[in-house]
Amino acid sequence: MKIRALGPLTGASGEREKGEEFEVDKAYGEGLIARGYAVEVTEKAEKSAKAAQAKE
Repeated sequence: MKIRALGPLTGASGEREKGEEFEVDKAYGEGLIARGYAVEVTEKAEKSAKAAQAKE
């Protein structure tokens, strides 16, 4: 599963910066999401983010 860090993360996924997107095991990712440390990145969300960056 692909997730985006909502703040700096350190742990089993390594050291991640706020906003960094990375792949993790589904169970681990769901745990981070449940605790408010990350959000899932879906294909639709990726397209929206890329479109917003193109407008800048």
